[in-house]
Amino acid sequence: MTIQILALEKDLFFSVKMRDTLRHHGMEVTIVRSLAAFEQRLGITGDEKPMLAIVNTAISGVDWEGAIHRAREHGLPVLAFGSHMDLEARQKALQAGAERVVANSKFASDMPGLVNRMLSGPIVLHTSDEERVVEE
Repeated sequence: MTIQILALEKDLFFSVKMRDTLRHHGMEVTIVRSLAAFEQRLGITGDEKPMLAIVNTAISGVDWEGAIHRAREHGLPVLAFGSHMDLEARQKALQAGAERVVANSKFASDMPGLVNRMLSGPIVLHTSDEERVVEE
């Protein structure tokens, strides 16, 4: 069974990089550009049901915090990424429910590894500067 991932990303060039990189590692990514499309894809069942959500916190004009909330409501772990300089967005992503928030450079350089660790490890909830591991 192929790992299905749902990503919220508006940048066309980075979307192609994400799709191609993860596909090379046996993962299939559905990339959407709006909250409405993200929510629609969350409702898919069967073999195409996503196992992980990836959200870019640097997207303008899209409620990425809402996307994180919706993904968590559907029981999906969320990997968020954005500028290492935007500490406010990092904090908002964690508060919205993202299990992990990484810098763009880390996401680009270790995308398959990050995804695999997100899918294989226990869920880690971040509160302020603390981490709490939750076994399921």
